[in-house]
Amino acid sequence: VMSAVGLREEMDSRVAALQSALATQPQVQYVAVLNDDSAGPAMLVTFDPANQRLTLQRVGGYQEASDKSLQLWALPPGGAPRSLGVLTRERLLQLAAGESDIQGVPALAISLEPEGGVPSERGPTGPVLFTGALIQKML
Repeated sequence: VMSAVGLREEMDSRVAALQSALATQPQVQYVAVLNDDSAGPAMLVTFDPANQRLTLQRVGGYQEASDKSLQLWALPPGGAPRSLGVLTRERLLQLAAGESDIQGVPALAISLEPEGGVPSERGPTGPVLFTGALIQKML
């Protein structure tokens, strides 16, 4: 009887540890591949609503000049572009974002801006380099 109780406690402890580890794993709900004007992939974007994060992975070879920044924009239907953040030069980066920032947004874009980006209300001022559909993952 004593070993069965100990075994049950150990199993409960392991289940709790696994549930905790699972809760910290990204839960990708949206995905986009942003392409350049020749349809070459440049950026993979995913959104994790549980952690309120956009993750961006550079998949192309584009590197902006040191006095320029890339800026990510949500392109809502019938509305002005909204900035989702300024990208750093790392190949993999994360930006804070809520689900309300991207819900109902059919596409994303990345523009080339002065270093540090531009205010959202101005919209992109530089050329739009990459665009792509934002798809809600159903699986």
